[in-house]
Amino acid sequence: MSGYGAVWLVFSILAAGLQLGLAKAGAMTGAGQSLSPWVSVGLLAAAGAYQFSTAKEACLSKCRHPLMFFVEHWAPGLEPAFAMGARLGVWCVGCCWLLMLLGLIGGAMNLMWMGAATLFMVFEKLPEIGRYLTRPLGVALMIGAAVQVVSVFSWGA
Repeated sequence: MSGYGAVWLVFSILAAGLQLGLAKAGAMTGAGQSLSPWVSVGLLAAAGAYQFSTAKEACLSKCRHPLMFFVEHWAPGLEPAFAMGARLGVWCVGCCWLLMLLGLIGGAMNLMWMGAATLFMVFEKLPEIGRYLTRPLGVALMIGAAVQVVSVFSWGA
């Protein structure tokens, strides 16, 4: 668990750094919500496209079957256990990193937004349910990006 947690901690620090950088540039609120429609468009489009990628599918194949991952990579001892957890953590960050960065659109401090994102990511990793969610979410995110672009040009922002 410590290896898995360490990987997520590193990702969290990097994401917080991105949030701080965007806030200093005037593109974020203090609560971590995007003020820039172009940041929102970029994140929505990137997250939507990633849902169709082979990288996302490869990561999901490991995250949907963590027991198989540990059976394939099992080695006794603390160091190998840490390494196994870290390797699985990398696969799981690979699944969710762009979805987690969508918190920068709805507000990283918004419990409803982040709670909904968390629920989706949990369901996406369930083998029987997740395979029906990944690509439709990609379409929805890309539509969201297009709607955002249209709103930028129609409002002149």
